[in-house]
Amino acid sequence: MRRSQLLSFGVVLVFVAVAAGLWPQSPPPQTYSYTMDPAPSIMGPSVIKAARDGSKEAIDQILPAGPGRGKEYHGHLVYDFQAHKIYTKVVSDPSVPCSVMTYTSPNVPEEFDIFAAANEDSFQQAVAHATLVRKETLNGIPAKVLEADAGGMKVTIWIADPGGYPVKEVMTGQDGKPTTMLEVKQMSMAKPPASALAVPTGCKAVSGEATATGVHAELGSDGSAPKPTVKVTAVTLQSIPNYTGPCPAHIKFTGTITTDGPGKVYYDFGAGEKEPGATIVFAAAGTKTVTHTITFTPTPGFGDQIGVAALLEAGPEDAQGNHDDFSMEGSNNATFMINCTGTADTPPSSAAPNAPRQGAPHAAPNARVTAVNLTVTPSEYNGTCPVTVQLVGTLTADGAGSAYYNFQAAAVGANKSGNVDVIKAGTVTVTNQGVVKRTPQVQSVRFLAGMEPRGHQENAKWSDVQLNIHCINAP
Repeated sequence: MRRSQLLSFGVVLVFVAVAAGLWPQSPPPQTYSYTMDPAPSIMGPSVIKAARDGSKEAIDQILPAGPGRGKEYHGHLVYDFQAHKIYTKVVSDPSVPCSVMTYTSPNVPEEFDIFAAANEDSFQQAVAHATLVRKETLNGIPAKVLEADAGGMKVTIWIADPGGYPVKEVMTGQDGKPTTMLEVKQMSMAKPPASALAVPTGCKAVSGEATATGVHAELGSDGSAPKPTVKVTAVTLQSIPNYTGPCPAHIKFTGTITTDGPGKVYYDFGAGEKEPGATIVFAAAGTKTVTHTITFTPTPGFGDQIGVAALLEAGPEDAQGNHDDFSMEGSNNATFMINCTGTADTPPSSAAPNAPRQGAPHAAPNARVTAVNLTVTPSEYNGTCPVTVQLVGTLTADGAGSAYYNFQAAAVGANKSGNVDVIKAGTVTVTNQGVVKRTPQVQSVRFLAGMEPRGHQENAKWSDVQLNIHCINAP
């Protein structure tokens, strides 16, 4: 089951969800249009324009040129809930063909629609730590203003009254600098013009189906491409114990694949990056065991500890040896740690620990990292790619010293390591950014941190985040 999470307005709205009963849940309006500027920071600064009339809704997403994006991106989506179709057109790039796919949800994804988000159970039922501070009219919309604390940051949110949907959100950090996360600049409950909901023409059919929480598709010229007769019904990966010993470490993975009939199945293992795949033939419906060994070697600068999130994927292969990523079924993740104590040629005692950087603060005796946290924005996304992913890691230490950190985030193209000076006991923040060009095969990332020297790995802490990122225009 997908995690219940408000929009991609960020994790913040989860903390400030109003108390149950403050605004009674009601059906969302069926005619409206609005402009949100800024919109939730999914791929950097963006503007969302939405228009709905009954069974149709159009979403325009506009992202200005900036780092990682050489020109403005403008995507146009039209949802036809009665016909169960979604039309996707990249207005800013006419060379990208328009596509149409089956769409089975009754509303657009929450990251695009404030009314869909406001009717989520998490918004209506979460116990709030927010305080009503005043009432005011914002951009012509009467609203109640609430404040809450979210991990040391003050969050101010404007909630339409009546209506109960978010109108504006501002985050204020410890430096006192406010940042507007979203703001509805224009709202109308009138019926939008028919032209705003016109279905694009000449769209290429994409078979499979999309929902408000994900997509399964197989590209084809008319949506009628033949499918292999065998279907993978279950994939599992055995748990893997933590490893402590010399490196390189050779770790064996064991998994099972279950099908509903005879046929050929393609499978591959992944641990941050996909390994070369293989095929297995089923003479009849049943379950087969597959194994694979992956060699892990510490990356210079990353320390002697490796966090692994492994995955097994499998899907049908046709007579021509073709398979597609969209039809692959994934296993549970198997997470474990590798603690390298040296190599076969170099005893651990001869390996000098990495010293703190020159100029680092004087280390407190036995200073330790006591807690870490990782926030990924967006942690859930269903839309066009490439998409920029922001990672914010925090580490808390009980004394001064040089701390090392490691983003193990190959899933979003954001592996990174470095050092940060801890001046005194407390919490420091480090950030990173990646770009997702295709749906990640391993939907998890990790942030790890510890204090120098790195020879004492019991000092290290790590935090994992499970993702739900799906690219509708790329495998």
